[in-house]
Amino acid sequence: MVHMLRPLRSARHHAAVSRGAASLVVVMILFFIITLVAAYTSRNLLFEQRTSANQYRATLAFESADAGIEWAIARLNEGRMNDDCAELAPATAVGTQPSFRERYLSIDPATGVITTPDKLAGCVFNGATWVCHCPDAGNPAPTYTTTGSGPFPAFWVKFRSNQVGGRPGIVRIQVNACTRDDAACLNFAREAQTGDGLATVWSMVSLRSALPSAPAAALTVRGTFAPGANTPTVSNLDSASGGFTIHGGAAVNPGSIVLQSVPGTPGALSFLQNDPALALADLTISPATPANDGRNRMFNSVFGTWPNTYFAQPGLAVVDCTSDCLAADVNAVVQRQPGHAIHVSGGGRLRIDAAIGTAAAPVLIIADGNVEFDSTAATLHGVVYSRAAAWELEGGDGTLRGAAIAERNFAFDNDNPSVIYDRDVILRIQHLNGTFAKVAGSWRDFQPGLNP
Repeated sequence: MVHMLRPLRSARHHAAVSRGAASLVVVMILFFIITLVAAYTSRNLLFEQRTSANQYRATLAFESADAGIEWAIARLNEGRMNDDCAELAPATAVGTQPSFRERYLSIDPATGVITTPDKLAGCVFNGATWVCHCPDAGNPAPTYTTTGSGPFPAFWVKFRSNQVGGRPGIVRIQVNACTRDDAACLNFAREAQTGDGLATVWSMVSLRSALPSAPAAALTVRGTFAPGANTPTVSNLDSASGGFTIHGGAAVNPGSIVLQSVPGTPGALSFLQNDPALALADLTISPATPANDGRNRMFNSVFGTWPNTYFAQPGLAVVDCTSDCLAADVNAVVQRQPGHAIHVSGGGRLRIDAAIGTAAAPVLIIADGNVEFDSTAATLHGVVYSRAAAWELEGGDGTLRGAAIAERNFAFDNDNPSVIYDRDVILRIQHLNGTFAKVAGSWRDFQPGLNP
């Protein structure tokens, strides 16, 4: 009996050992499979991490480039600035500092065609704010100290010709951006470096002229016209405009005014009166619109937009004339903000007691109130648009060289001022003054086959 149990025990032991070995093999296989799954998952996590990092850098570069477009357009609509691209404060001595558009664009005053000097501007984000540099030559090199661990993206801006047959007032902006401030990564003949996020954004911008519609006459009056008792002069020797001296929406009685037109045209035949296209009576549209007011429609016919929209544009400077103002008040703004139309607001009188503007840099003045010459022989080079209920132009031997436009009524009051039509002055205002804005549909996020 004892001898029969030993083989049974041995068989049981052998079976148990076999089962243990099989379990070990199964466990090892499962462990190996789990190891493979873990390794594959870790590989995926690494891949996703790298993909996310690349996406973050690419997005950072793209948003920086797009911000560079907006930054450049904003600078084009500002006044004179220092080399750090910061607009000069009103109390700052302007000196010879140019504005951003003067530094980076060259606009032909006769044709409006824009050419682009080979100059760059650029900014870098230092961890707290953007620091910029607008050098006269060479690469941008902002001076900054970083905050935080980064990255610190940067962009460079370059202006290029418009490639649309020399169309006036249009220029292209290219912005290169990188996730680090490095010339090798930002220049316009660059090659990608390991780990860099790169982006290029393009857009065309156009100068929305401050005076899109040139006046045809030296003096344009929508409402009533009164010649006064003295002998002022209204002159238009420009044959291209037709030589018109006065254009009236109502009757024009020149009285003792000296009218001078192109050779062969008598002064008595140089004015237009009772023009219904200029009279622009009030309307009764319901619901009410800006077009209900004839004054607004007159404004729109000259400036191509309604007053509220025009006065909200960034390329407009304001002189507060609530309590009257002088030429020095206008000249201070003109000097600080070249290329801007001037809104003389508040309804007070603008008394021209000294020269305003020059033949090379004329001004566009939209005055809420009256504009008159002081008892001097001052000259204003530019176009004056008065919104006063009754614009009474007076003052010594003062000269307005460009054009005058009365939104409502007009009268020569005292003395003998002169209004002289100057085509060159008007063209300079049309081509040099205004607000830059994007051209719809011109935005690109790639470089369209252009050599650097």
